[in-house]
Amino acid sequence: MVDLRSKIHGAGATQAVNLVVMAFHDRFASDAEGAVTAHYLDARVHPGDRRAPGQTSLALVSKKGTRSTTGFANSARYTPLQLASIEQAAADNVTDLTDASGKVIGRAFGVRADLLINSGDVVVNTKTLAPTELSVGEDADGRDIRAQITDSVAAARRARDAARALVSEPAGDALARR
Repeated sequence: MVDLRSKIHGAGATQAVNLVVMAFHDRFASDAEGAVTAHYLDARVHPGDRRAPGQTSLALVSKKGTRSTTGFANSARYTPLQLASIEQAAADNVTDLTDASGKVIGRAFGVRADLLINSGDVVVNTKTLAPTELSVGEDADGRDIRAQITDSVAAARRARDAARALVSEPAGDALARR
């Protein structure tokens, strides 16, 4: 889970955060009549946000999930009205999410909002939504937003692992390498 403590990012670390909110078509709950009652949205700090560098996870929520292929669930519950607010705030900053075969499986929305805690999850405060200037479309290298998130997290993990290796290395070895 992303670390947004003020001691790391300064005062207001959870305010006006640039986000990628992913709404997958198969992540919802419905009532007996089939009406959608909730959407389970995967919100992440945008890799271009000032708080993203060095983060080994950009997910707002990360908990054990038996149905997830990674073993972790990154979604929180939002109402249909909250999803509609996210869609409206994102305006044209939206992109389709596709699977390996090219089938559209959801949509990603780029927004800026404050964050709050709800039932133990860090969630988007949909009353503070605004557009973001950070695109959720492909970047200059043709990578979709999920690849951009993955690359940002991977770079942070490599840097963390390199720092740990340097610290655990005997002093003589570190000096010899210089």
